[in-house]
Amino acid sequence: MKIRAVTLNDVRQFSRPVRVSGIGDGVNVLSAPNETGKSTLFDAIQYALFVKHTSKPSANKFTLTPNIGGNPEVTLEIEQDGARLEIRKRWGRQAHAEVWRNGALVAKADEAEAMIAALTTPPEKGGPTGLLWVRQGLTEFAEKDALEKSSRANLLSSVTDEIETMTGGKRMDRALARAREDRDRLVTTRGAKAGGPLDAAEKDVTALSSEAEELSARAARLREALETRRVKRRSLGALTEPDEVALRSTRLQQAQAAFDAADRHAAQLQMTEQRLQNAALTHRTLDDQRTSRDRTQAQVAQLARALDDATQRAESAQAKADETEAALTKAGDAEQAARAALQQAEAQVQVAQDTLIWQENDKRRAALQADLAQAEALAKTLPDLRKAAETGPDAAQLDAIDKAARELAVAQDLAEAAAPRIAFDAEPGAPDLHLDGTPLGREPRSVARDSTLDLPGLGRLRILPASGDLDTRAARARDALASALTRAGATAADGARAAARARIEAGQSLRAATEDLRRLAPEGIDALRAEIARLAPTGNTPTDAPSLPDAQTARETARKAEADAQIVTSGARTVRDHAREAAIGARHDRDALARRLEEARAHLAGLPDSAGMAEALAAAQTELTEAESARDALRAAAPDLDASRAALTRAQSVMRGAEDEANALQRDLAALDATVATLSGEGIEETLADTQLRLARAERRRDALRHEVDVLNALIEALEAAQSSARDRYFEPVLAELRPMLRLLWPGAELRFDGDSLLPVELIRDGHTEAIGTLSGGTREQISLLVRLAFARLLARQGQHAPVILDDALVFTDDERMEAMFDALHAQSGDLQILVLSCRNRALRQLGGTKLAFEDLPNPG
Repeated sequence: MKIRAVTLNDVRQFSRPVRVSGIGDGVNVLSAPNETGKSTLFDAIQYALFVKHTSKPSANKFTLTPNIGGNPEVTLEIEQDGARLEIRKRWGRQAHAEVWRNGALVAKADEAEAMIAALTTPPEKGGPTGLLWVRQGLTEFAEKDALEKSSRANLLSSVTDEIETMTGGKRMDRALARAREDRDRLVTTRGAKAGGPLDAAEKDVTALSSEAEELSARAARLREALETRRVKRRSLGALTEPDEVALRSTRLQQAQAAFDAADRHAAQLQMTEQRLQNAALTHRTLDDQRTSRDRTQAQVAQLARALDDATQRAESAQAKADETEAALTKAGDAEQAARAALQQAEAQVQVAQDTLIWQENDKRRAALQADLAQAEALAKTLPDLRKAAETGPDAAQLDAIDKAARELAVAQDLAEAAAPRIAFDAEPGAPDLHLDGTPLGREPRSVARDSTLDLPGLGRLRILPASGDLDTRAARARDALASALTRAGATAADGARAAARARIEAGQSLRAATEDLRRLAPEGIDALRAEIARLAPTGNTPTDAPSLPDAQTARETARKAEADAQIVTSGARTVRDHAREAAIGARHDRDALARRLEEARAHLAGLPDSAGMAEALAAAQTELTEAESARDALRAAAPDLDASRAALTRAQSVMRGAEDEANALQRDLAALDATVATLSGEGIEETLADTQLRLARAERRRDALRHEVDVLNALIEALEAAQSSARDRYFEPVLAELRPMLRLLWPGAELRFDGDSLLPVELIRDGHTEAIGTLSGGTREQISLLVRLAFARLLARQGQHAPVILDDALVFTDDERMEAMFDALHAQSGDLQILVLSCRNRALRQLGGTKLAFEDLPNPG
């Protein structure tokens, strides 16, 4: 059977008729983008051949119906045995099935379905289409795909009838089963079968071997114990022989006497060396004292001369310090006079500034009084509303109070920090002083304003601090706070805040009525009056105030004079400080030399006189000489203490070693006597001989069973090899078709098939065997396609021509392999029909073959 044309209508995305025609022998290529309908064409061919027209489009497995609904129609034109057949099928409404031969209708309905079914066997019954028609993404063989396996098995069975003969048939199977059963009775893949004859024989051998080894060890222990007892008895006799014991005792006594004598001589020598050390220490001490007396006498003379010089320098430095102190006092007086002149000048500037402020306030007060008269006249027209509106300050007044309070606090802190401070340290019995009427006390006090200090019996001292910007700032802040509180009608900030909350609530009703009043008195009539009151003159009106420019000029002159005086005072203070430091340093040097001279004279007085020191030094030298002579004599006659100690230690060690060895030998002999008595009474040698006989019989049985296993394994291997050889001949028809195509990709390559799954399992190339599962996806894809082409060739050689349909079968193949696969397709297409469906237009340009395309047809409706 060969396909020549396919027409689709109302099939999936094809709501209008389309046709693919011109399908010839050999390679045919339909290349189009994704979702063009290639896979739909593939399914339509299968439906035309294997799905009856009576199937309902609404069934779950029916997939040709378009999403919008419809009645799928497929017309398949094929060539069969030289005749042109046309299969027409429609599903759904007006469903029908028809077969036309050479333009004439030959069958309809069930008769047509029967005729179609006779054309080829369905895939589920082992038909070739399950093997030769490859759906998109399913090129590789699936080991569990029953349809493909059935197709492969039927095809192989149809090309050879000798499988039973070549493999030995049932007799071969029974022989293999019996051999495996006998082997499995004895062993498993992990060794002897538990509970089987071989397992029992190996356990017997193991048990008897352990028993024989234990008995052999006990017999060896008996022989070893007898020999060891004989040797130890001989050693004990040698150690306890009387002459040997007496010789060891005599040698120990002699070594002890020699060591005692050497030890006494060493003690006498040590005493003599201690006498020598004491004499040497006495001589060295006396010699050091003589040297110290000479050095101290020279030091006393030198310090006396240095003290005279230091005394003269201290007196000169003190005279210079007194002169600089007088000059500093004079400069300080001049600075105080300049500062007083500056204070007077600044007071005149303040008077001039106050006069200007008074004049400006007088003008401002007259204007505010006119505004106040108009505001009061306007307020009389609103008596009821005014009471509610004037019960407290507004938000602006409250903010003014907060700002004024904060500014006053800052100004007071700054003025307090900058004000001069006075303190009075009274003599005992002195009267108390009062500053502005309050006791002055002992603690320093700040004077930020003009104050009076009462001096009992002397008068009053006026303190006039300079009034600078900080005082002015504090006064302005104080006035501003008083004005703000007055405008708010409050005496404290907390009361103003409470009144403001009440006024806000009443003000919502007064805004319209008080608009004109706010124009004249934006902050209220009380605030206006307070401002007028604040601007009212206080005290006498200044009449003889100087002009402000003259006062400022005089102040600048006084400032310059004060600065000059401060520079002179600072220079005098620096000179005074240097002179004072020099006088203090000279006095310190003089006092230090005096202390050192006194210490040196005291040290000299504590040393012996020269005559007594010389006599004591001579006596110490005599004692030193006598001690050296005595020590040298004792050293010359001294025995070797280390040698005598080593001889004594060795003699003691020999004595202890002999005693310890004799005791150990006696204990060992007692244990050996017990061991020999125990082992000799058990009959070990006879029991060992019997066990060795039983072990030999068990080993012969085990070896016989192992030999039986080896024979069975060899038999099974030979039978399996014969079966494998027969199976290779079974696959030979496929391999014969496959080798030429396979070697287009890998020269000399071979494929090995599995006899159960009928699938390729190994690729042999370049002398290496590779499992199919370890190969890359592209290589497995290529092998699967070549195997399908080989089966197609087998069908063709039998006269059962079946088209090969490949829907995007080469997805993972690289460009070089793709060329080789194209060659394989053309090489096999001589008596085959191959239909290639793909979206890889560029890659398939080199394939060649007949180019196919979808053609739109007129809608029959």
